[in-house]
Parts: sequence; structure tokens; C-alpha cells
Amino acid sequence: MWNPQVKAGFGRGCAVVRFGVLGTLEAESGGAVLDVGPARQRYVLAALLADPNRPVPPEQLVTRVWGAHPPHRAAATLRSYVSRLRAAGCVIERTSHGYVLRVEPASLDLHRFRELVARARLADDGTAAELFDEALALWRGEPFAGLDSPWLTGVREGLEAERHAARLDRHDVSLRLGRHAELLATLPQLAAAHPFDERLAAQLVLAYYRSGRQADALAHFDGVRRRLAEYLGADPGPGLRELHRRILVGDPELELELEPEPGEPRTGSLVELAAIRAVATLLIVAREGDFEAAAWRVRSTADVLEKEIGELEAEIGGTLVVSGEGGVRLTELGERLRTGARAGVAELAAIFTETRTSGRRISGRLRVGYVASLGGGLVNRLTAEFERRHPACRVNLTPIRIGARWNEHDLLEEGDLDLVLHWAPGGDTRSFDLPNLRTGPPLLSLPRGLLMREDHPLASRASVSLEDIADYRLLDPSKSLNPVARDQWAPPVTPSGRPIPRTDDDVPQLIGRTRIGPEDMLSLVARGIGLHISVVSLLERYPFPGLKVVPVTDIPPMLAVPVWRATEENEAIRAYVSVITELVATENVGTPG
Repeated sequence: MWNPQVKAGFGRGCAVVRFGVLGTLEAESGGAVLDVGPARQRYVLAALLADPNRPVPPEQLVTRVWGAHPPHRAAATLRSYVSRLRAAGCVIERTSHGYVLRVEPASLDLHRFRELVARARLADDGTAAELFDEALALWRGEPFAGLDSPWLTGVREGLEAERHAARLDRHDVSLRLGRHAELLATLPQLAAAHPFDERLAAQLVLAYYRSGRQADALAHFDGVRRRLAEYLGADPGPGLRELHRRILVGDPELELELEPEPGEPRTGSLVELAAIRAVATLLIVAREGDFEAAAWRVRSTADVLEKEIGELEAEIGGTLVVSGEGGVRLTELGERLRTGARAGVAELAAIFTETRTSGRRISGRLRVGYVASLGGGLVNRLTAEFERRHPACRVNLTPIRIGARWNEHDLLEEGDLDLVLHWAPGGDTRSFDLPNLRTGPPLLSLPRGLLMREDHPLASRASVSLEDIADYRLLDPSKSLNPVARDQWAPPVTPSGRPIPRTDDDVPQLIGRTRIGPEDMLSLVARGIGLHISVVSLLERYPFPGLKVVPVTDIPPMLAVPVWRATEENEAIRAYVSVITELVATENVGTPG
């Protein structure tokens, strides 16, 4: 069992429970292994550990544990499992937004792994090698070993990708430190397990070459080249091809260049490079308004991000951020730095992306759909930037209506789309937490508003709350939606627990079709059939006489996010999402164009 040195005491004075997910699911406290119950109860614990210290709605837990077809009494069984986990020593709270498993960050092996990897990527090579080794040693096998479900399969694939990336970073460090001979004990087997990974292939080719095995280096390159041609109809990328060329001509610069001795001058100071990274971190923290949220966005930890910004403050000689009850905000000095650095970071990100993708020859066609109510301006800007970087790839843009089923086929037009820009109504992407779906960073975040007739009793209010709305009926978006999406569009209860009525017939029944557009909701509200929670700017894009939108104060914002199939992810999709990431990080994107 993974057993870090963590001080006792967490939450309400309870002994710390240490969890391990990088292998079989394990829990222990005070040196004693906890009995977390039978397999299905362990699924519940796994589903909560995937989002530690964050609320997971009961409906989402049911979907994660039982899949698309839960048993009739799944909700009652879930409550029983949660009760038993509490009895075993797990600290699980019930909030208005769902169940929260309280976990001290350092007591979860996955958190410790990510923290060590983040630190390693900022450290000098000698220290980085030790940190990477410590991080990778936390893995005891396949994550969540022994548990299997469509949802867990997606989680497991993501974690394995993080592990593989850390391994590759560790290999680069070893090559820079002159430890190429050591790598030959493991690299051939790993390369055989990942036959199309060109970065890994280049590491093995270079390790062979520096170990005096030029014939093996060339043979491995040739094997990769033939495999890519046979299975993918492609040639090796520019990095691997350039390495092959340099080996053929005996480029002396391929020989190991040792790190300078301590105290010797070096080009490209690590301090300067770290400062550039810290400025980018500052932009992300400022946008998210919270260290935890920013850490989740970049797959790091709050402690690492705070350390980066602290070092930047020491270098500058002033305070850049302050924390309070409302979250993290920039000081005047921090605002000045953000304003001045935004363009530079954007330019650096663009140069990096163009350099990274220039040789990948992204070509062909990318089919992008977007919810029509997003508007075409922002989508066209994203697409124009993508096509500027990848002129050989043509983007087909298709405005779509929101589907009533909210599943993989429904969201992506029965396979006619590669990626869709879609509304996520709950302030997060949990409504897309479905097998084989992936989401990217939000490109919009808009406050929610209640759509009503101008003669409605609430129309005179400056704002309303869910408690106010509970006295009236909301349009039921669709009885076929997955429970999370349905409840985020039309909350079923208020924060105090009062039910919020919905119309007897859902919107597809009322309009006679399964795809819904904004004009449908406007028409139903105008007819007095029910109210609808949309975005405050709805009527700016779709003017409708006799209607009004009033802000809703206690509901998360509406996000717009890219969604695609995990099994069909490719370079073009990743490049399009990369454009979104850079736009969000460097521009004040808040309203549809």
C-alpha cells in the first residue's frame, strides 16, 4: 500500500485516510487497511475519488457506478453504500450539489504523483530525475485495477496517458544526463508496447546511437517508418526524420552535451524560463479566480501553482495576487503584469504551437458543428485561426440544434461531425461525463437568466433566485436527457430543498421533434406554457417582442465547450482544441460573436 508521510488529523479531527488508486483501489488509516466493501461499493468510492473534495451529484454517481442502465433501486443502494463507506472511515459529506469525499491532498497517491511531476518539470535535470523516479514509483499497476466499467475505462486511459507522458519526460532527462545505457534496459520493451509513438522511438534511436549501436538505431527507425506506412499510410514526423538524417551524416552535435558545472554561465537561464511559465500560470489563475480550479485546468496542484507565483513575486519584488473569501484576485501590480504579458504569452504560445504542428501536415477535412445560439462570429474566428495554421485542412462548419437525448450519437449528429461546440449548462462539463466523450476548455462562460413574458409577476425584478422560480413551472427540456444534463438545464429543487415544478410534457413533445432551437423555447415561453432558464444575453441575439430575461443569482454559468469522441481523436481535433485553449488563455472571451 502506498504510504506517504502525512500528518494525522483531517477535517473534523478524524484520522487521515490514505487512498491509493494507482493500482488496486486501497484505503488505510493509522496503518490499518480499511474494508471498503464489495465490488460495487468500491465503484462508488472510485467514482468519488475521481473528483476528491468536489461535489458529485447522486445521478452522476449512479451513472458512473451502474452505467446507462442502473437497477430500479439504484438511488437507495447508493445511499446504503455511502453509509457503509462512512462507517469504514471515509469522510463523505452530503451537500446541496451532491456527495463530497473529503481527502487531504497529500493522502491521495494520484495527487502526490501529479505534484511530483509538476515539480520535476520545473527543476534542474539532477533534481528532476529524482522527482520523476519518486512519482513513477507510486504506481503499483493499472489504475483502479480490478474495477471495470465504461466510465472507469475512460478515466483509466487518461491516467495511463499522464503516466506515459511522465515516463517520456524522464527519458529526456536521462538522455541529457548521459544515462543512455541505462535506458536500453527498458526502452525497447516500452517502444514495442507503443509502436506508433514517435517521441519514444526517437528516444530509443538516440540511446542506441549514443551507446555505439548505430546499426540498431537505423534499424529501429526503419521499422517505425515501415510500420507507419503500412498501417497509417504516413511517413515519420519531422523530428524523427531529422534525427535519422543527422545519424546518417554523423552529426557531431548529436554526441552528448553535458550540463555545465555549478556556477558556470549558461544560456537561457532556468530562472528566466521558469518566470515565463509563472506568468502564464498567473494568467490562468487570474481567469479562474481560484488556485484549485486553475490547477485542475492544467493538471497540476494548487501548491505547485502557488509556489510558481510566489517565486515570481520574489523575482519582481511585489505582491501579485491576494486571496480572500471571494477567491483569488490580482493586485494593481498583478493587473499591470497581466496586461503587459498577455500579448507576449499569446505570441509565445502561437510560436510553440506552430513549431510543434508545422511538420504534422494536418490535412483533409474537419467537420465542426456548433449550437446555433452560440453565434457564428466566435466560431468563425476560431476556424480562421485554425485554417491559417493548417491550410491543408478544410473545416466544414455546421450550425446544429440541441438534441433531446444528449448521448454520443445525438451530440455528434449520428457520426456526421468530428467535434461540436456545445452548451454545458451546469458551470462544468459533468453533463458530458459519458463513455467515449471528451471535452476541452470552455470558450465561453455566460451568466444564466430566466426567460419569461413581460407581464409575468417576476418580470419587474432586477434578479431572481431559484427560491423565487419554485413558485412557477419550468419547461422540461427533455425526459430523454441524461439526469445530470436535465437537472442542470432545469434544476429540480432549490438550495433549501423545495421542488421546482416542470411542465408535464417536455419540449420535444410540445414542439413535435427531437432537436430544439432557441426559437422553440422563445415560442413556448411566449405562449405561457412555462419559464426557461437560458443566458442573460439570449434576447440580444434572438429579439422576441413581449419577452424579458431576468438574471438568476444562484445558478452556475452556462459554458460553451468543445466535445468529441475519444476513440476518434486525431491531430486535427487536438489542433482545433489547442486554438481554443490559446484564445481563452489570452483574450477576454465572454460573449458570443
